[in-house]
Amino acid sequence: MAKKLIVTIIAMIGIIAMVLPGCGDGGEPLPSIYIGSGELDGDGIPVDFFSDIDVRKGFCYAFDYDTYLTDAIQGQGVQRGAPVTDGLYGYAPGTSMYSYNLTLAEEHLQAAWDGEVWDKGFKFTLLYNAGNLPRKTACEILQESLYNINPLFQVSIAPIAWPTFLGKIWGTRDMPMFQIGWAPDYPHADNYIVPFMNSHGTFSGFQGYGDATLDAQIAAAFQDTNPVTQQDKYDALQERYYDDAPGIVLFQPLARRYFTQHISGYDYNPIESSYAGRVLDLSKSDNGDDIPYENDGIFVFETIGDIDSLDPAWIYDTASSMQVGMVYEQLLYYDGNSTDTFQPLLSTNWSFNSGDNTLHFTIRDGVKFHNGNNLTPEDVEYTFERAMCQDRPGGPIWMFYQPLLGEDVWSYEDTTFAAIDAAVEVDGDDVVFTLSGAYWELPFLQVLSGQWACIVDKEWCIAQGDWDGTEGGVAAVLHPEDPGDTVLFDLTNGTGPWELNTWTQGIQIILDENTTYWGGSVPFTSVITKTVDEWTSRKLSLLAGHADLVYVPATNFDEMDSELGLNVYQDLPSLSIDAFFFNFIIGGPSS
Repeated sequence: MAKKLIVTIIAMIGIIAMVLPGCGDGGEPLPSIYIGSGELDGDGIPVDFFSDIDVRKGFCYAFDYDTYLTDAIQGQGVQRGAPVTDGLYGYAPGTSMYSYNLTLAEEHLQAAWDGEVWDKGFKFTLLYNAGNLPRKTACEILQESLYNINPLFQVSIAPIAWPTFLGKIWGTRDMPMFQIGWAPDYPHADNYIVPFMNSHGTFSGFQGYGDATLDAQIAAAFQDTNPVTQQDKYDALQERYYDDAPGIVLFQPLARRYFTQHISGYDYNPIESSYAGRVLDLSKSDNGDDIPYENDGIFVFETIGDIDSLDPAWIYDTASSMQVGMVYEQLLYYDGNSTDTFQPLLSTNWSFNSGDNTLHFTIRDGVKFHNGNNLTPEDVEYTFERAMCQDRPGGPIWMFYQPLLGEDVWSYEDTTFAAIDAAVEVDGDDVVFTLSGAYWELPFLQVLSGQWACIVDKEWCIAQGDWDGTEGGVAAVLHPEDPGDTVLFDLTNGTGPWELNTWTQGIQIILDENTTYWGGSVPFTSVITKTVDEWTSRKLSLLAGHADLVYVPATNFDEMDSELGLNVYQDLPSLSIDAFFFNFIIGGPSS
């Protein structure tokens, strides 16, 4: 009890301290309020604290993986040694894994920074997204373990809102380390290796991890068409992640969903980013009185954290993707729970020409946007060119650049407007994509199934002041820093089954039925998503029938299993992974 009290007091002091800005030795403002003094003096950490591999390995050995499995995710997961998960092409089951070993943790931390870490100690603040109980538990496990190794190792913990958390990863980069999950954009080792290990990757690029040599090895693995030698390359890359320890890889979870008995039609797909699955496939009817039947014709979902944006070219989080996927639509989408077969949406058919590496999509006729404008092939061309000309830092658009323009193209500066313009062309009723290699044929179809590939209305976008479709207009939209910097942040005009009514930030989003939806009738007149960070409130709402689905953290699975009136889907084979990431240069490299 005394130890718990001491740790709690330290955490409280740290939270107070983190709001006070500091300066380094030279009197310059520090790039982060979460690193104390900014020095290795016992009262903070330097910005390059985690550049020392002994610090990183010490932290990896200090994490109690078994306690996390039991307390945070209720035994619903399997530890992994590298980010690539079981079920993905290229997964290496023999990859080494760290274990909870305080002896090895102590050895590495004694060696870190030539012994200064051990002698002086450190202080920093570890943040997690508010309402995510498994991540809070993970932070507490690491905090307590480090304190037990050496009382001079003091980590405070604080929650922040989800959009703020995302902005710190890809914007300010001021968190010393951060924990987040990754779900597949396309089910292939490449889609985990690149974000976690490439010097331009979604996480690694903002950590400061990776180099040109490693980038070349990653590209060589993806482009290898020999399955045996390709797997050898992926085995080596996954072992390299373990050796370099740029993060603490946690568990590949088993997922669950708890709907009321009144909701049916849920079909789990491990690639689907929406927690509710494809809402268009759900239905609602009075199926008994264990849970009251409320809100006839309305689907209510309660979750943690607000969305980041409603702009398809910005979104790279599951909360935003769920909303965008109900308002807008892609050319195609996964067929049921398959990850490699597809159903047509805004295209009626497609074909690949191996002679010139082109993908041809025939665009569906008779589809209208919510404002009444007709869908045209020019809208599709504009959608992808707009995304590449906007080029949101840390966003999903690398998955357009790489397949269309080549492995060396990661941003607008790596290419030309002419190349972007030529990569997507209109040919009568078709839109033609020219791929950088035949190895992208299937992965690019999977990329096109993501909500970042939802089609926007060219005419309407330009009228709202968005990109005008010319090279001269690129500068006005290029590299938005914040979600609100894009025109489509909170403006929508899609072809999807629902259209935006209101988004009250931090509270709820209301979508109303698109009564002229090209696909026919839709199951709900409204879809309401509420932000409710407190778990007990969400649980009571579900059991009272006020909500049809709520986000249930894995820490609370057991208490839900005895409740009546629920349709429970369990042991769902997730392809996702959660991990801590060490920030090698807190605040990012100096310009």
